Amino acid sequence: MAGDVMMKKTIFFILAAVVVVISYMPLFFGGYVYNEEQAMRRFHPAYTGDKLYEKIGDQHKLIVWHDGHVKIVTAVESKWGLLHRVKNAVVLEHRKEEGPFTRIWSASRNGDGMYDTLLAVETLEPHSKKILVTNEPWEDKLIDNLDQIKASSGIYIEMDVEQGYAVEYESLPYGQTGGFIFRSIDAEGNIISVHP
Repeated sequence: MAGDVMMKKTIFFILAAVVVVISYMPLFFGGYVYNEEQAMRRFHPAYTGDKLYEKIGDQHKLIVWHDGHVKIVTAVESKWGLLHRVKNAVVLEHRKEEGPFTRIWSASRNGDGMYDTLLAVETLEPHSKKILVTNEPWEDKLIDNLDQIKASSGIYIEMDVEQGYAVEYESLPYGQTGGFIFRSIDAEGNIISVHP
């Protein structure tokens, strides 16, 4: 009888310890939470779940959403499919001088001497199928041949346009982060527009 009571107390304490560990585990992993919605709200209290577009990567999800005033692109990192946190975010704000094309990027240094870089584009160009992001040097005239662009660029990233958005989250070397040129490309590989 006494052994049964002792066994029940032991099981109770083990279960209680497991619940405590599970409850506080995200705190030990740098601000992770168990729910993607919670992660978004923790970073953006105004988040309402109004997603315009999302792209799922290997360890992150890129979400374009609207807060009622501006569009925000958020990179949500996932660990083991269980823990989630916002890694980076940018406001995708349209400027009149850009015409039908809006682009933004943000980079933050990670522990490997690289920069986690979030690239985001919204295009209203109906024939745009890809966005090409490069960083070739240019003076007065931009190169219009894709092979020459690739040969002279340290960064050459092709992003598919889906529902008017092209988003990417890349780890880029320090010396190659910045000075980006965005090009809108049609289905035949022709350059529609260039945005330095």
